[in-house]
Amino acid sequence: MLNWKTEKRKISDLLPTVHNPRQLTEKQVKDLKTSIEKFNLVEIPVINLDNTILAGHQRLKIMSMLGRGEEEIDVRVPDRQLTKEEADEYLIRSNKNTGEWNFDELANSFDQKDLLDWGFEEWELGMSFNPDEVEPSLEGPTNTDGSLSTTLVFDTMEELKRVQELCSEGKKRTSWNLIKENMSSLMND
Repeated sequence: MLNWKTEKRKISDLLPTVHNPRQLTEKQVKDLKTSIEKFNLVEIPVINLDNTILAGHQRLKIMSMLGRGEEEIDVRVPDRQLTKEEADEYLIRSNKNTGEWNFDELANSFDQKDLLDWGFEEWELGMSFNPDEVEPSLEGPTNTDGSLSTTLVFDTMEELKRVQELCSEGKKRTSWNLIKENMSSLMND
């Protein structure tokens, strides 16, 4: 079993993992920046003995963006160099092996506006539709002109009417991508 200790390192001396698969959207960058500005760096980054970052890439990137790259911070360091396989596994596990939200508890204990301000998306709270989770069917009945038919299912007539309005604005034919790109804003109107 590995043993870990806390040490100090300068942010600019830390090396990002070349193949780090984590990324942030612009909104996530903004939310993380706000969090660090308000609470500072709370979660200690994890590095290997050679100063390669194993966890905390995004936090450290934000710290550098804020002009804090020369600052010394606490980091967690193993008692031996992790192998490439161990480092890769930890890189994924540190981000993937996390809990899930109890949405009943969130709804009953927190203000919805606060949750949105703190980084939740409306679709995560059931307030709107997540267009990234819907893909058009590439199989299905074909029309007489050879085009595919797609069936959209809506929870309410209001949602259907909003999509119909969007389609009529698209001058007879609207591509799925146009509907997908505009669905979130339609659901929030």
